[in-house]
Order: sequence, then C-alpha cells, then structure tokens
Amino acid sequence: MSATAQSLAAELAERVTGKPSHVLFSRQEWALRGNNVRLRELTDQAEVLLVGAAGTGKTLAILDFLNWAAWTYPRARILIVRKVRADLADSVLVTFERDILGEDNPICMNVQRLYRKVYVYPNGSEITVGGMDRPGRILSSEYDIIYAAEAVQLDLEDWETLVMRNRSTVVPFQMVIGDTNPDRPDHWLKQRADEGLVTLLNTYHKDNPKYWDEDSQDWTEQGRNYVLGKLHRLTGVRKARFLDGKWVIAEGAIYDEWREDVHVIDRFEIPHTWRKFRVVDFGYTHPFVCQWWAVDPDGRMYLYREIYMTRRLVSDHAEQIKRLTGPMEKIETTVCDHDAEGQAQLRAVGIPTTAAKKEVKTGIEKVSLRLRVQEDGRARFFIFRDALVERDIDLEEQKLPVCTKDEFPGYVWADNKKKEEPVKEEDHGVDGSRYAVMYVDERQAAAATARTVGRRAGRSRRGR
Repeated sequence: MSATAQSLAAELAERVTGKPSHVLFSRQEWALRGNNVRLRELTDQAEVLLVGAAGTGKTLAILDFLNWAAWTYPRARILIVRKVRADLADSVLVTFERDILGEDNPICMNVQRLYRKVYVYPNGSEITVGGMDRPGRILSSEYDIIYAAEAVQLDLEDWETLVMRNRSTVVPFQMVIGDTNPDRPDHWLKQRADEGLVTLLNTYHKDNPKYWDEDSQDWTEQGRNYVLGKLHRLTGVRKARFLDGKWVIAEGAIYDEWREDVHVIDRFEIPHTWRKFRVVDFGYTHPFVCQWWAVDPDGRMYLYREIYMTRRLVSDHAEQIKRLTGPMEKIETTVCDHDAEGQAQLRAVGIPTTAAKKEVKTGIEKVSLRLRVQEDGRARFFIFRDALVERDIDLEEQKLPVCTKDEFPGYVWADNKKKEEPVKEEDHGVDGSRYAVMYVDERQAAAATARTVGRRAGRSRRGR
C-alpha cells in the first residue's frame, strides 16, 4: 500500500471510529510481546499457528492483525471461523468488539454478536464470521486472510478446505492463521507443524502485558489472580496444557481410546424411530449434567443434547429439560445418579426416573469398548459437536470442562498401577456417559437373551 493510500485510510479510520490512527495501524495500545507481534513479519508464510497456554494474548494479537489488514488494504476479504459458529459469540467476537474495534464503533453496532455475519469497513473491506458446522455461505467465497479460532478443534479436512479458499488477491499476501492451546502430541495440527507445513509460534504468559509487567519484571494483579491463581489450581493434563503450554496426553488416562476427531461429530437429523433416553448426574457447586442419548439400529450411541451447568436449582433444570425435549422425542426414561431428593424433584414435574447402574470399573470397561474403532471403521459412541445448549461462563473462565467431551482427555486413574478407581474430579459428564452405556448394554443383553430363549422354545415346539 502506498504512503498516500495509507494516509487516506488512516484519515478515514480516524473519522469513522474516533480513534487515533496509531491505534488502528500498530500494536502500541496493546504492547504485546514475543511471537504475538510477529504476524506482520510473516506475510510470506501461507499457514501460521500461534500456540500457547490460556491467556498468552494470541487471540488479541491475531484480531489486531486482521483489523490492521482490513484498514490497510481497501476491499480486503477476511474470514473469522471456528468449528461451531455459535462458539464465536461469547469468545473471539467479544474480544474483537470490546478490545479492538470498541463497542461504540459503528462497524460493530446494531447487530448482536450471535447473529453477526460480517463486519463491513468504510473502505470496502469485510471481515466475515462463520462456522465449519454451517460452511455453505462462507465457503462459497474467497478470502485474503483466514483466521481459524481454536484451530485444534478442526479436522485436517477443515483446515485444507480453508487453505483452498485462501485465494483472493486484494491483499498482496494470503495467509491462514490459527490459534490454539496445546492438545495431544499426535494431533494432526502439531504433526503438520512438525512437518514444516505450518509455521508454529509459541506464546507465553509473559508476552501478555495484562498479566506480566515488563518494567517491574513481576506479575500484575490480574496475572496473580489468573495465572498464579486460577490456572495453578488446575490439575493433570489441563494444567499441563493451559498453564504450562505443553502438548501432552494425560498420565494414567482412563480412556486413551478417546479421540475428538473420531468421537465428536457434526449434527445430523436423528430418525424418530431410534431409541432415546436421558441421563442425569446431579450437582450444584459441581455441574449438573443432563444428557440426551439416541441409539441407532446397530446399537451405536449418540449424545445429541446436553445441559452442563453449575449453581442452578434442580427444579429449574427440570423445567428446562421439559422445554428442550420435543413432542416427537419418545424418551424411554431418565437414568439418574442415586440422589433421592433430586429424583423426586424430576418426578414431581412428570419426568420418570431410573436408578443408574454404578459399577465403576465395569462401566469404564464398557465405555472403552464402545470408544474403540471397529472393523467397519467406526466407533460405537459419539457426541454431537453442538450438543451443549448453554455455556457456563464461570467454568469457561476457570478453564474447567464446560461439557462432557471436555472431560474425556483428563479423566485419569487415581493410581495408574492399580487402575481401580478414577480421580473424582471433573467427572460429571463421563459418569453420565458410563451410566448411559450401562443402561444400553444391559438392555441389549436382555434383548439378546430373550431372542435366544425364544429360538430355543421354537425349536423345542417344532421337535415335538
């Protein structure tokens, strides 16, 4: 961009937003450090990934870069995308509107974040918002820059699809950028970086001036509260990933067969003829979990809807369960943890309950069997990617699991040698999953026994 064009863009930006141009064209307001400030140096790289623990400033750095590009190159086409579109509303878009654009900026006014489709700049640049769960509209266009938020949630096909759409020529470079916390060391994204196809940039808490004061070489008050407080209270694999920024699997993992790219799937319409039931694990300080399960004719299980929420009364949950359950959903029963008062409150509003089978080790073995990929190339246990009906913001801020699928990677044995009892932390959704599997397997076994008895009786009658 020529100096004249840059000057005109700066003047337009200041007139529209009321912000000085140095805010819009540099990181001076943020003073981010380390690899967070290198994106403008790497415009010759086609694929870039910022990786780090929670709160290292990587999302803010990328959004600042996108805003700079949108103002610098008129008519630029930029995409912000996540695996599930709804997850952007309370995460990336909050940061973009609050900390980058400013919530009083005309560019982001008049449309709620949940329904936002595009940010239109006065110079003709557009930043489109979308999700890979509903890719039709966003993937019909071409883009100069694509930002994949929480890139570790994508699969390789998603990423390569974005790479193919990264071919607009308004901006003199094309780039697909992702950010993520670390995951399994064998994740395809880490492998792609190790192969040199993605430029991986590590980021650290001391790169974020919100948490680390460079002048005093000490944590800020917010840093002590968040990094030394909330993140230090995490345990196991979540602490290793969200505090230490390591690509690790949990030591003593119970469900080492768990793979998000295998067991977490996109939603499809469930036939009315499939069996359906619910599972409840009661909680208040700890999450209350209600799972809706469907079972296909081959016995595969699908968690298609979920409540996972703290600090809400059972009576309120009961009313929500009734509202969420459609008139065509023929629910067999609601399998419940052994909480007599909780079950009584559900029954009081017309929700029949069945006591869960709670044999822990047997249940774990049965879940493990279902997680294994069978000869047909599929597992027998799946979770819909968008099953969660409402995010618990308090859990999210503490980097604790916000749904059942978040619990599986960190579910570990208390004693990895004996492997008798799991650690009783962050296990509410996996407990519910165990109850669900026990319920289904028990009924499948009973049905098989009934069929065997029936065949034997038939042969006995014919032999007379």
